[in-house]
Amino acid sequence: MSGMDESLRPEKSRITIFNEPINCQFCSNDVFTPYEVIVNVEQPGIGVRHVRYVAICQYCGKAKHFGDPSYYDVEKDNYIWALNQSLLSIKKYKIKIIFFVGKRKQEKVTIFLNSLIQNFKAEVENIKDYKGEVLLQIKFSNSNDKQAVRSMIMGCARRLKINVKEITIK
Repeated sequence: MSGMDESLRPEKSRITIFNEPINCQFCSNDVFTPYEVIVNVEQPGIGVRHVRYVAICQYCGKAKHFGDPSYYDVEKDNYIWALNQSLLSIKKYKIKIIFFVGKRKQEKVTIFLNSLIQNFKAEVENIKDYKGEVLLQIKFSNSNDKQAVRSMIMGCARRLKINVKEITIK
């Protein structure tokens, strides 16, 4: 969507203002779900309202507030559209992770698996243990690209002190 006289859709998307991307101040992610917010800009009871937006980061949940700075350029006799929304398609991923765990092996595997299920709403296809090396196969849908998915999985593994040998994303 670009240069259109309509509200931002409340769907996962990337948003730009004057072609500058909106990034989360907390996690630097750029995937948001925007919502319209009606604000009373005058004294209560007068009834003057103004439309603003709040966009929720799809990675960390932090809210970003912004307005629509679009304006009419008198000199060029043209309306300058500021907001642009690129809707994201949901991709389906199949992931194979081979990793090593040290002490408390079963507990770490369970915590790691539960973390992946919670963060990605993943479905487990297969899990096998080969003498300290664990093979985990999961599938899920997500709007992030492969590199972002890989980073999120590696961050989860790092927090649990799990050594990942290989990640295959298809």
